[in-house]
Amino acid sequence: MASSFRTKKLKLLFTHPLIVLVPAVIVFAQDIQAEGRKERSAKPLLYNFVGKEADPIDQMIRDRYGRKYEIVEIRKEPTYVSAKLTKARFPNPVFDDANIEVTGTVRVCVIITADGRLVDPFIMASANPLLERPVLEVLKEFRAIPARLHGAPVAVVDALRFRFGDPPRRRLDTQ
Repeated sequence: MASSFRTKKLKLLFTHPLIVLVPAVIVFAQDIQAEGRKERSAKPLLYNFVGKEADPIDQMIRDRYGRKYEIVEIRKEPTYVSAKLTKARFPNPVFDDANIEVTGTVRVCVIITADGRLVDPFIMASANPLLERPVLEVLKEFRAIPARLHGAPVAVVDALRFRFGDPPRRRLDTQ
């Protein structure tokens, strides 16, 4: 009889902590799910290679992309390999209302995604507003080998310069 009482007492001791433990596990699992939601809702990473300190282009990049992306500025990093354009073409010449070719330079920033697409462009500087639309249209066709950091492809921001007009003519500079 005494042994039966002890067995019931031991059963109560073992079941009681389980009752307390189960709600604790449920609360802990909810915290893990909440953390997962935070990570999924985080902004996408965007790397910006900074060549010169206090470059105004970097501030423009922060202003334009900072709300949408988490920008990580990297400097001289031995494991960083910059993106390379693989498919690019220069826009057709632009003519004004008087049928005169429009000349000048357009500087544009783009994001080169980890899969090599150029997205989310913005004009940093333009010699003539007539040159902007052709540049933005031709960028849709561009493709690149993505940048790599520690061997993995990463999304980066890059600046391109298009020169229209006098020689050197139809030249695409990356800088």
